[in-house]
Amino acid sequence: MKSRTFTFPSILIIMLAICACQATSAAAPIASGEPAQSDKCGDGICKGPENPANCPADCASEKETDPENSSGSPVLYLGLMVHLEGWKDEAQNEEHFNQHVSLMREYASLFETYGAKLTWESKEVTEGVIQWGDNVLKEMEERGHGIGVHADTGGQRNYDCSQFNQDLFVKKKQLESLGVTVRHASGVVSHCDWVAAMLDAGYEFTTGVVAYGVMSLPEEMRPQEYRDCPNPSSCHDVYPEALEERIHPWRMNSGLDWIEHDPAGKLVMLPASNGLACFDEARNNSGCDQDFSQADIDLFIQELDQAIAIMDPDQVNMYYVGWSLGKALDKDLMEAWLQRIQPYVEAGKVEWKTLPEMYDAYLAWEEQ
Repeated sequence: MKSRTFTFPSILIIMLAICACQATSAAAPIASGEPAQSDKCGDGICKGPENPANCPADCASEKETDPENSSGSPVLYLGLMVHLEGWKDEAQNEEHFNQHVSLMREYASLFETYGAKLTWESKEVTEGVIQWGDNVLKEMEERGHGIGVHADTGGQRNYDCSQFNQDLFVKKKQLESLGVTVRHASGVVSHCDWVAAMLDAGYEFTTGVVAYGVMSLPEEMRPQEYRDCPNPSSCHDVYPEALEERIHPWRMNSGLDWIEHDPAGKLVMLPASNGLACFDEARNNSGCDQDFSQADIDLFIQELDQAIAIMDPDQVNMYYVGWSLGKALDKDLMEAWLQRIQPYVEAGKVEWKTLPEMYDAYLAWEEQ
């Protein structure tokens, strides 16, 4: 790495800029660079809203605390991907926007109680924040949660592929205008070369891919049951189907062969598992109505056990499920779900991460 030489005027300018930023920065509920608002910061445990930025005494760097990087024992990175969708009038109806962000804050606080992390993938909320000024997405990032785009673009069979990269680019820049870091998007599967479109738009990885994504493959490479999918809703099954193929990231360079790892690929796939409220319906091969139940929790735990059992100590092991916040989930059941996971966390079998953190872990693994 090349060293940098600063002249005295340069140093003075930098110091003045830092002082100005410190003097004018507005207070956030749990800002990334501010001390964690908890009397537990300093107790040696990195938990809840504490993160390396707001409580460095407890939260060392990921490479220092990561079991896969330090002890060699495999750990399963666990996450929840939340699609912020279904509230289509948030830029016109401030009351609806306020209801949506109130739910976001409630769920974030609940997760932080258990040291858990969410990854918010924004659709309509982005425009609501721009319109009404309550930057809940920046707040969520500062509280230690992940942020990304839920594009929901390119899935129509008559979609103009020549517009794809520009449409994705606009969504990325719109979300970045809120001051958050945007490196990934979901909702991008298409008959078009969605991998190339994402790369052209500046994304680094993708999440939440469903079976409709195979429509970009040559017909002979598509599984028979998905050979002629009409739209993403009709082919919304988990893909790949086998769990052992969904717990390790891989690299892609083209929509023509994305199901195969390409070491030179520029876009990383973080394969998704089921919807959190869809496990019971998936067992019965019925559509998901987002009604969260005890059966969903029990089936999730069964698959979590299976994922832990097949971890590969020589790879990054990850497992995350999805949830659409177009419909609120029962908070008592959500807490019961978190409580069921807690013994796995305490035993060092799983570790909560945002999806961007999983991506960073994969990059670090590649460098080993």
